[in-house]
Amino acid sequence: MNRTTIMGDLYNKLLRQIMYRNDKIAAICGKEGGAYGQLAGISRHIELLTSDLRESLIQCYNELQAVGCHLPELPMPDPPDISVDTGKKSVRIVMDGMLPFPLKGGVHYLHKKLDAALLRYTKENALPTPLFTERCAVVFIHRYAKTGRGLRHLRDYDNTERRCITNVVARHFMRDDSPACYIGMDVIAPGESNHTEVRIMTIPDFSVFVASDEIG
Repeated sequence: MNRTTIMGDLYNKLLRQIMYRNDKIAAICGKEGGAYGQLAGISRHIELLTSDLRESLIQCYNELQAVGCHLPELPMPDPPDISVDTGKKSVRIVMDGMLPFPLKGGVHYLHKKLDAALLRYTKENALPTPLFTERCAVVFIHRYAKTGRGLRHLRDYDNTERRCITNVVARHFMRDDSPACYIGMDVIAPGESNHTEVRIMTIPDFSVFVASDEIG
């Protein structure tokens, strides 16, 4: 097997995966039903497609390495390290590094590692499910290092990244991810290092938070 054969196999595999998911999405769009239900189905197939594409690209990367083609990096970013802690009706999730620019593909790699981390944490700490039984707030705090070039991080964070993480958070801590169950907010602020915090809190705590110096 040589580089040309490997790349040809990758092309055919990616084409089949895209056509398959495209047919599934087209079938969903052709059905009658609520808009939220259709969007949920489409979102699920997009997540599955990005996962399939990532696995195919990594397999191709490994095969190219095996035949002596040493590529500089994997085709998508490595998943971030994740820490979780909870207080009284509050959750704080910290991911090292700021949410990346989604230029190298989908964000399913965020979904998988976060889902595993939250599942492990909720089981180890025997947390009730859901932890938030009433409408709550989900706040994304994008921290950039005060000593670095902070202005380059002042961007409009892509909905794909945020939605991917919110879906996982809702699965483990909330009743649902519909607007009736939570409100969301993004904050970009200086910190000691580049990282992303996700805070889940009650609405009264959120009212205090938005008026605090933390996001001033």
